[in-house]
Amino acid sequence: MNDYRVSFYKNLLNSDGHNFKCLQRQIDVQSDDPSQALILAEQKIRHERLNIDCAEVAYLPVEPHGCDHRSRPCARGALPAVAMSNFSV
Repeated sequence: MNDYRVSFYKNLLNSDGHNFKCLQRQIDVQSDDPSQALILAEQKIRHERLNIDCAEVAYLPVEPHGCDHRSRPCARGALPAVAMSNFSV
């Protein structure tokens, strides 16, 4: 099993009229692959009233120096996305 962080976003326009993704919710899950991670995260938020347009699944690597990615982010920067999904509203 691997650890994944699933981020759910709403697409919005800023004051200049440019699109940006606004984070609605993040959930850490354990699964065998990114597709299953997305399904598990969707099941966890099923009853929440969120306006979600897309989701991003990122693999959370095991840190040998003991950084716990579930409690706080490491100082190494953003994690690579391994899967994206669009939601129809």
